[in-house]
Amino acid sequence: MTATSVPLREHGHAFSRAGERIGYALDGHFWRYAAGFLLLFLVCSIAEDLRLKMWNDELVTLYVAQQGSPREIIQATQEGMDATPPLYPIMVSAILPTVRPEALAVRLPATLGFTAMLLCILAFCRRRMPAVYAFIAASVAATICAFYATEGRCYGLVLGCAGGALLTWQSAIEDKRRVLWLSLLALCLTLATALHYYSIFLLIPLSLAEFVRWRRRRQPDFAVFAAMLPALAVLALHYPLIAVGRRYLSHFWAPGIATWRQLPDFYLQFALIPAAVVLVGLIARAIPRDQPRDRSAGTPVLPAQEWVAIGALALMPIVVIALSRYTTHVFLARYTLWAVIGLAVVSASLLCVTAGRQPLIGATVLAVMLGTVVTQQVLRLHQPPVLRQGEAIRRALQSVPDGPEPILIAYNHAFMELSSYAEPRVRQRLYYAQSRSLELRYRGSDLDYLLLSARRQRTKLHIVELDNFLEANPKFVLAARAEDYLPQYLAAAGYRLLPLSPRTALGLYEVEAPQS
Repeated sequence: MTATSVPLREHGHAFSRAGERIGYALDGHFWRYAAGFLLLFLVCSIAEDLRLKMWNDELVTLYVAQQGSPREIIQATQEGMDATPPLYPIMVSAILPTVRPEALAVRLPATLGFTAMLLCILAFCRRRMPAVYAFIAASVAATICAFYATEGRCYGLVLGCAGGALLTWQSAIEDKRRVLWLSLLALCLTLATALHYYSIFLLIPLSLAEFVRWRRRRQPDFAVFAAMLPALAVLALHYPLIAVGRRYLSHFWAPGIATWRQLPDFYLQFALIPAAVVLVGLIARAIPRDQPRDRSAGTPVLPAQEWVAIGALALMPIVVIALSRYTTHVFLARYTLWAVIGLAVVSASLLCVTAGRQPLIGATVLAVMLGTVVTQQVLRLHQPPVLRQGEAIRRALQSVPDGPEPILIAYNHAFMELSSYAEPRVRQRLYYAQSRSLELRYRGSDLDYLLLSARRQRTKLHIVELDNFLEANPKFVLAARAEDYLPQYLAAAGYRLLPLSPRTALGLYEVEAPQS
């Protein structure tokens, strides 16, 4: 042994003891630190809710919520105003009169739901592993899908329901207050399904886990299976809305068609950080273990049924894509966003298994993950509150002089945002002109046409048929992106397009009808 190896080993033991002290502190005051973590995350998310401008999908939530009573919201959904279930807009409608500004009302249920998911992950993991790894699981989940904590759609609330279902299932099979936990399990699964139909697939991981328990106990737990039945009933109650939604499937938006290519996209988006956490654990396993053993050494992390539940949860996108290819034919990554709960818990559990004897590893990974969460929140708070899809057009329209000519926006998402956030002098001139035949010819989908047709009937947005617009307006201003088809179509039809801005990805034109 060299003279320098002794100090190095002493330093190693010192760092290891520091890791142990961090672990002891978190274990001893777990819920105090958990409350601080959750409160900080909630405050930062609400600050984002207040600061950011709503984008297209959130504005759709707002317009549906503004229909009034739950009955009107359900009717608007049935007419095709939105393709998602009506429960989330109903919740937003209930708080709109008291919560201001509107952006906060639209986003608050999702923010609270996302925070509830983090709470459930912390509670679920704390029962099985040291506090360090529970915080790692929560921070991984907070990092990989933080966007949905401040998006005014149903997905943040679905995450809260999914986390609640996992925690209440764990509690129901162990706690003496089974009636309470089974009731909450049924409520979480019911709400999740009512918020988004694809949440019905949450039943699969829990059912698989129950079959494992059935085999080990040699008798089924019928009470748990009974708690899953209300979710199926909710899906049946929504059948009229589901049936109406079939009209969108004939020519659905191309990126939403279920294909196996979406599978690597999902895991590249959500699984890289969990995979890195697992890799750290595997590397730590190869390190000689001459450090003091911590309290988790040699103890099992999760029982078999919970490994099955979280493992199946993490792998559910594979199952959902496979089933969607032969049923609805529709899949987007956010439809199975709740799989991130499985990814986060699996990664923390495997790290605990592989690096549990080296407390410094867990403390270091936690520090990195918490630093990532904090950095992510700080960067989001410092981003300028610009329009997500209409900012370039908004800036370009600032140079358009006042006049009677309407301004035609070729991109419907930008039109929705500009109709709420453009300058008043510009906003009153904005139009969106749609044509089902042109949508199908140039984009291969009539989804936007169907949705916007319903919104035209129930809002004051200037949405018109293209032929009617062109007949009534021989001269107008057109704002279009490079990928929009209107400039190409109008030029082919003999319209004169005079550029009002330099040739860039965004085109601003003065358009005149052909001379008869």
